[in-house]
This record gives sequence, structure tokens and C-alpha cells, in this order.
Amino acid sequence: MDFFDPQQNNKTWFSSIAQPLHEAERLIASCEHCNLDGAEIPFDHILDRVTGSDSSVTDYVLEQPARCPNCRGGIVEKTLVELA
Repeated sequence: MDFFDPQQNNKTWFSSIAQPLHEAERLIASCEHCNLDGAEIPFDHILDRVTGSDSSVTDYVLEQPARCPNCRGGIVEKTLVELA
């Protein structure tokens, strides 16, 4: 039987990141839903910047989506965003 192992493959997992999530939201101007041409950076890269984590060993599981400041649409880990 296989069980979820949060340290599998030497990855660091963040699942409850309320404060960094709010900080990351402040760094974005728009998302792929409202700015298809300008949103080019995956949101998890912004989370890496805010948490100081290495993207090669970090994955995020958001309890709730972040919100785009422009359209208020939901932003999850791999949603493309544009920096403010």
C-alpha cells in the first residue's frame, strides 16, 4: 500500500501558508484569467520568492486559492501571473 509521504523525493511541502500567501498576492498585478498576454510567471515562483524556498525542492498545496487583485479570480499554485 502506498501512502502520501511529504518528504518523498526530497521535496519540502508547504500546506498552510496564510502569511506568505497574502504577501505573494501583494506582488501580483493580474492573472492569466484577466491578462492572457501579460501573465507569464507561475504563482508558485512568487511563493518561492516570499518564503525564500528553492523551487527545485519545494511544492505548495494551498488550502484556499489566492485572489487576483485585478479580477478577483482564484489563483492556485500553477496559475500564471504578472508582477505588480
